[in-house]
Amino acid sequence: MSTKMCNFAYDNSIYNRMKKWQKILNWIMIKLMKPKISMESKTQRACGIYRTTKQYIFLTGYGKTGMGYEMSYPIKFTPIDCDDVEFNNAFGEVFIASNRDKYEELLSAQLIKAMKQRSWRQLHNQSTYIFVRQDDAEIMVLPAQYKKNEWDYERSLTFDIGKDSIYDIASEARKLLDNIKID
Repeated sequence: MSTKMCNFAYDNSIYNRMKKWQKILNWIMIKLMKPKISMESKTQRACGIYRTTKQYIFLTGYGKTGMGYEMSYPIKFTPIDCDDVEFNNAFGEVFIASNRDKYEELLSAQLIKAMKQRSWRQLHNQSTYIFVRQDDAEIMVLPAQYKKNEWDYERSLTFDIGKDSIYDIASEARKLLDNIKID
């Protein structure tokens, strides 16, 4: 009887040790996994802004995918000679709207029609374009090279949400759009 009790006590102590090690390993795994989880971006917003000879066209970007953002409604238009408040309001509306989960998926032909343009080729040949993207606390303004399908990384701007106001970001984006030379 005493050997059975001794074996039971021995088995119970091994079981308790295993439970302790399992708890320690779980704690370590949680600590190791936490930084990986927190590195994923939580706030993602995007918009595209075209500057034609007559107006600014603001497009809302939705859902970061492997191919980038899908552009959709709301689409806002402001005249070239609009004041800063009107430009900032249009920028703010489409930029904030891009954080929503639901959007209307548009085909390329539907999008160009909604933008009141004849064709993509004409739009790219007669306008300048910037892409504005937010990943958590950083906003990047990335201009496209005129008449090229390439980004101009040398002229891109980066802003910190904690330090820069959305009005300053919109103002700098407008300056960047206005300073791209058009033939």
